[in-house]
Amino acid sequence: MIFTIEAQPKQTSKKSEINALRRQGMIPAVLYGKTVESTPIAIDRAKFLQYYKQSFSELTFYEIVLNGNKYHTILKDKLVHPVTRNILHIDFMVVEESAEMEFEIPIQIVGEAIGTKEGGFLDVIQRTVKISCKAKDVPEEISLDVSDLKVGDTLHIRNLPTGNWQYKDQDDITLVVVHGKKAEEAPAEGEEPAAEEPKPEQ
Repeated sequence: MIFTIEAQPKQTSKKSEINALRRQGMIPAVLYGKTVESTPIAIDRAKFLQYYKQSFSELTFYEIVLNGNKYHTILKDKLVHPVTRNILHIDFMVVEESAEMEFEIPIQIVGEAIGTKEGGFLDVIQRTVKISCKAKDVPEEISLDVSDLKVGDTLHIRNLPTGNWQYKDQDDITLVVVHGKKAEEAPAEGEEPAAEEPKPEQ
């Protein structure tokens, strides 16, 4: 997923002027990379939030347009206000097409486990995975088919599909497990099972 965002140069570092910039509906940010000098910028808050809310389910790239130039970036970091949860600052890192980098990719669960059809339930323990690859090879998501899982079965990092990337997490990390039905709650220790009410005599 790629979103294009127009940016403007941020000329000031004074706190009062940065706060004024935020009141105008802008988010201060910085653009940087191996071949790009660190550049302070500002972007439209409403436009960014519109895109950001769509980015939770798959890897997202941001095309930052600045002074007529386009920069292919990922959101590397953000500063969030501890009370209002408003985004105060963003770091955009320029991604070189041929550079080997680490990415965190969403895991897309595919299919319905046999165990869930038998009354069990699927427990998704980890929803993302770290990989290393070139930017041109990075997948937006990685699929994990759970169709054949029965109660008690698990899938790990080593069960994920291969591609033009390397997994950075340990291969024995559990991703999903199918649990059986929850046993009916037994009476607490010292408690007697509830007695049936006597039926009236005929």
